[in-house]
Amino acid sequence: MLKLFGLMCLVSMGANATVQDTLKQQQLIKKSTLHASITVGVGGIQNPVLNSKNFISPILPNFSYYDDNWFIDNFAVGYSLFEKNNFYFDVAGRFNEDGFFFKLDGIEKLFAAGSVSGGFKDKAKPLVPEELLTPIDRDLSYLVGLSSGYVLSNGLLVELSLMHDITNVHNGYEGQLNMFKTFRFGESLFGLELGVTYKSLDLIEYYYTVGRTEGLVRIPDYHSEKAVNYHLKASYTYPLSDSFSVDINVKHTWLDSDLVLKPMITDNAYFSGFAGITYHF
Repeated sequence: MLKLFGLMCLVSMGANATVQDTLKQQQLIKKSTLHASITVGVGGIQNPVLNSKNFISPILPNFSYYDDNWFIDNFAVGYSLFEKNNFYFDVAGRFNEDGFFFKLDGIEKLFAAGSVSGGFKDKAKPLVPEELLTPIDRDLSYLVGLSSGYVLSNGLLVELSLMHDITNVHNGYEGQLNMFKTFRFGESLFGLELGVTYKSLDLIEYYYTVGRTEGLVRIPDYHSEKAVNYHLKASYTYPLSDSFSVDINVKHTWLDSDLVLKPMITDNAYFSGFAGITYHF
C-alpha cells in the first residue's frame, strides 16, 4: 500500500494544485465536490538508491477536492491566501519525495555492509562489529510552506515555492521553481513542465549519508552544502467520454552532481510516470 501511495505522490508532484485545478476546469469538473478517478495501465518509479528495486503498478488512484480557498490533490493540501486571474499565493503542504525511495521495496532491511561500501574493502578496517550494524531506515517527511504563481501573457505559469519539514524528521527545507504550460490540440490537452528543486543540507544529509553503525567499512565523506535537481514533466489527456479518458504522465528528474557522489546513489537520474485509461467517478 505504501508503494502505491508513493507512486501517487511522485507522479502528481511537479504540477501544482492550481495547475491541476485549471486542467480540471477545462475538463468541466466542478468545484466544491470530491473528484476521484482510477487509471488502469502501467507505470512506476525508477529508484536511484543503491541495491533497491524499481516499483511498477498496473493501477493509479487519484482524488482531489477544491473549493474557494481549500484544495486537496492526492496528498498535497493547501489554502489560498490570495488569488486573481493571473496570480495566486497559497499556504501548501506535500510529502517530500526522497523518503519514498527508502520505502518502496523494503530497503530498510538492507545493511550498508552489503549495499554500501568503500572503494577498497580488503584494506578497510571495520568500524563496528557486523552483529552491531543497524539497518538503513529513513522516514517520510511532510513539507509545509508558501507557494506563489504568476501566469504570463503567453499562458506560461511560473511557480515559486519554499517549504520546510514540519514532521521533525530532518528539519530541512526545499525550494522549487517550476514553469508550466498547457497546449490544446482539438480535444487533446498536453502539458509541459520544467523545474528546478533546491534541497537543503539537513535534508540531503539525513536521507543520503551513511551512519557509522550502518556501514561495515569506512566510507568517504562526500560532503555537500546543498543539492539542486532538475526535472522535465509531460502530461497528456484525451477524453473518450464523460467518464473515461486516456492519460499519460511522465517525469524525468536529473540529480545534483554532488548528490550522485553519495555512496547510496547509483543513478544520476530517474523516471516516474503512468499511462493508461482513466475512469472518473
